Amino acid sequence: MIERVAPDHRLRIAVVGDIDGIHTQSWLTYFVARGHDVHAVSYYLPARPPEGVAVHALRPAAGGGGRPANGARPGLASRLVPPGLQRLANLLRYRRAGLRRLIDEINPDVLHAHYLVEHGFYATSANFRPYVVSAWGSDVLVDAAHSTLNRAIARFTLRHASLATANNRHMAREMVLKLGIDRAAVQHIVLGIPREYIAGATRSAEEAKDATPTIISSRSLDSPLYNIDSLIRAMEIVHQRLPSANLAIAGEGRLRPQLESLAGSLGLQDTVRFVGQLSQDALRQAFIDADVFVSVPSSDGTSVALLQAMAVGAFPIVSEIPSQEELVKQGKSGLRVPPQDPKAIAEAIVRAIEDRDLRRNAAERNRSFVEEYGVLETNMARMEAWYYRLAGRTGEIDTARQIDTDA
Repeated sequence: MIERVAPDHRLRIAVVGDIDGIHTQSWLTYFVARGHDVHAVSYYLPARPPEGVAVHALRPAAGGGGRPANGARPGLASRLVPPGLQRLANLLRYRRAGLRRLIDEINPDVLHAHYLVEHGFYATSANFRPYVVSAWGSDVLVDAAHSTLNRAIARFTLRHASLATANNRHMAREMVLKLGIDRAAVQHIVLGIPREYIAGATRSAEEAKDATPTIISSRSLDSPLYNIDSLIRAMEIVHQRLPSANLAIAGEGRLRPQLESLAGSLGLQDTVRFVGQLSQDALRQAFIDADVFVSVPSSDGTSVALLQAMAVGAFPIVSEIPSQEELVKQGKSGLRVPPQDPKAIAEAIVRAIEDRDLRRNAAERNRSFVEEYGVLETNMARMEAWYYRLAGRTGEIDTARQIDTDA
């Protein structure tokens, strides 16, 4: 249970971001549960406004029927226009739509934007301080790394921020070394998972159903970044070694039809199951039931799905990339593999399924790691303390932790 702040210690927090995004919604929901006055700013009305949040749309859809199909980003996305140029145009749209005027009307204690080169960039047009911006992964490790314009956008955004957060230590280092932010101005703060998610949810390796080993993936099917095709190709090799093994792909996205076609062309229609987007309760149970969790994107920060799987005992196989070294210790808490190498992915899956001791020892390590590194309440308390500091209300940090018994 999340304790509520006393009324006198409430903060007014304004958030700019993709309000339908699961991570932004989790962030908003936590601070609502704490009893703060939370405002969410979006270009269009979100499809699923989070409960308890005051939602402000800069451009409500015509006729009041919800947001347009093109989503939270203004304007029409085009593959012919580089993302950096689209983001410059969107900055102007946020500015013309009156973001600065709206933020002045809300008059928050702190303004917080999520995703460095998009909503973080757009929120600079509010010219408001204190201003916090959060980096989530691809904004630093892909967009800013591979595009001169996006790198300039990221640096511009960071120069306007009072504080930046990164959900991975490797990302924080990249922001300092390659984007020029002062080390003291960036904090490593992970969104994390609720403490109650972890409690009583582990399954020991001895309880694993060795006769029908289960592998699970829960990453998005919207982008080739996640290399779901490599995982499916790996399952062709796994199936030859372990015919009863099956893969559950829990997720949705525009690539699903071609991924289903790939599985069918490899004769894996009975081995690879596309189970769609699961509810959080159903996904938690799927992680508990799985022997192995595979997440092999070409770039990643700290994945909440990875923390969820580790917390409940699924053995993690992740990408061999720098950001994952702090999360998965090779051969101890999991395995790291080249993300686009089906043979290496298959070998890791077979090794994990056949080595019960490896899985059992990893489950014990991973639960302890998540309890130390990835608990939502602990990490958001750190974020809340920074909000108070930036708002000039440092003396309220400890006092605000008391329970509001009248709530």
